[in-house]
Amino acid sequence: MCGIAGIVGNQNPALIERMTRLLAHRGPDGDGFHIGAGISLGHRRLIVLDREGGAQPMHDATGRYTLIYNGEVYNYRALREALRAEGHLFHTQCDTEVVLAALIQWGEAALQRFQGMFAFALWDQTEERLLLARDPLGVKPIYYARVQNTLYFASEMKSILCCPDVSREMDLEGLEDYLTFLYTEPPRTIYRAIRQLPAGYCATWRKGEWSERRYWKWPMEAPRGNARDWLAQLGVHLDQSMPHYAEADVPVGALLSGGLDSACIAEQLARVMVPRTFSIGFGDEGGKLDETEAALETARYLKTEHRAIRADADVARLLPTMLEHFDEPFGNPTALLAYVLSREVRKHVTVVLSGDGGDEVFGGYRRYLGIALSERMDWVPQPAWRGASMLLRQLPSGTDGTAIARRLQGFVVAQGRDPVARYAAWTAYHDRASLDTLYAPELRRQLAGRDPLAHLRALAAESEALGPVNQAMYLDLNSFLPNNVLRYGDRMSMAHGLEMRVPLADPILAGAFIAMPDGCKIRRRTSKVLVRAHLRGKVPNGVIARPKLGLNPPMGAWLNGALRPMLEDYLSESRITARGYFEPAPVAKMMEEHRSGRRDHTWRLWSLLVFEEWHRAYLD
Repeated sequence: MCGIAGIVGNQNPALIERMTRLLAHRGPDGDGFHIGAGISLGHRRLIVLDREGGAQPMHDATGRYTLIYNGEVYNYRALREALRAEGHLFHTQCDTEVVLAALIQWGEAALQRFQGMFAFALWDQTEERLLLARDPLGVKPIYYARVQNTLYFASEMKSILCCPDVSREMDLEGLEDYLTFLYTEPPRTIYRAIRQLPAGYCATWRKGEWSERRYWKWPMEAPRGNARDWLAQLGVHLDQSMPHYAEADVPVGALLSGGLDSACIAEQLARVMVPRTFSIGFGDEGGKLDETEAALETARYLKTEHRAIRADADVARLLPTMLEHFDEPFGNPTALLAYVLSREVRKHVTVVLSGDGGDEVFGGYRRYLGIALSERMDWVPQPAWRGASMLLRQLPSGTDGTAIARRLQGFVVAQGRDPVARYAAWTAYHDRASLDTLYAPELRRQLAGRDPLAHLRALAAESEALGPVNQAMYLDLNSFLPNNVLRYGDRMSMAHGLEMRVPLADPILAGAFIAMPDGCKIRRRTSKVLVRAHLRGKVPNGVIARPKLGLNPPMGAWLNGALRPMLEDYLSESRITARGYFEPAPVAKMMEEHRSGRRDHTWRLWSLLVFEEWHRAYLD
């Protein structure tokens, strides 16, 4: 795992050294540079495979092609044999040399052959052409800025923000995406001048001309088969892929919650080693969200070397540090937990496996059960749903983090809506009306009429054939997973030079199961039917029977407790008024309702607090 940076159209050794140095946390084991006519490339290396042979930038034998690459291609051994048959010679044992040879041999078609996570830049000196690409699920990031005839790109925005001719002007549409979903949606970032390459996309830059295209599309039809066939296919895929995910020349471990996905990963890993596993929990305030006992039960069953870490409200002090690794607002407070967990894990291993991706592929989120139930209740008249919604708004929701009231409200509000609006009722934290209430007049004017769900509508249009439940999973696979879950997984692990691998966010696995009949994924009130069946007899029965909880801190309670002074300071009437983005009255109302327990505004308040912290650090 590494960090990459580059400048095309401008030979600038001093600037590329600075850009690369800012990524040292991603690659603490060394750096490398290539400076040529109109090109400056930098690389930071985290050694995982082939300590002696994997240095970058890597050149082909002719000197025409130069590669800088961040990630792992797990099927590199098979690709290497195919390339040897084409006459290629290899001098290292690392996947980087294979990626370079594959791109030379097959061009962009090689992207369809790579199984893994990657973001890379390939420079063709003869054509003066740069190819950028990002893996199908967006595990690894790549950002860029085009300024006249110069292209800047890097693994993180900090390396672009240090370039003197890149503006920090805010992208107001990026701000609206952030407020709606807690993250920015590609290709936007919070900055107008900086863009992020979406998952499954590649782009070329040649003599000032930029061309961007989607190279990866998911299958919309599944092969015929019954539940037994799908179960067998899952077992085969895991048995074949997991040895590749566990391969490294450094210590390997696994994150272990009380859930199914991490248990699945740890069980596979325990077949080939005694894995080191890690979990995180909370104090009394987060009792309902703490899974450390369930994780310990699984660890004892699998005989792992297990460590449990505790977090409390003090983790909020890490907010400025956390934002240094996003370089823009990021409103999911789970990132703080991931930061603390990764810091501890890095003391023991260099590579860690995570269960991220399993929910989106196999149907783990409660919203899928809610959407399926909605389909069965479409006979209920709309006036009845409107009445239920009004009643729910009168009931106190509490702030204990269980979000039961919010989920009920999302279920009721979603009735009778189109698929995208129904999905957004579960996943968005603002709608058009609440955004317009929050915005100050000038911001409201500038964003009037904008549809923050437009990107979801495009995804829904291409996945209509999947049916309502699988379509929701498809939206998650292409938005929520890469832009939320995998984004904080990458930033918080790489903040400590820890390589996080995600076997269940594997493009081959996702492609095989995305169109699987939803009856094999969820059934009445049971999620992840297939994964539960796969794990039967392999992990404790209690783990298989447990409903999904998820890794979330008790932020609602913390905002009413230890973090209340910080909240009142950051979101005071005078500060909100001085900033000029939002109306003070709706912010004050949210704070009062949250304090009283009448409404749970955890996510909205935390996102505003994070925005204020980012504004201080990056714009003030």
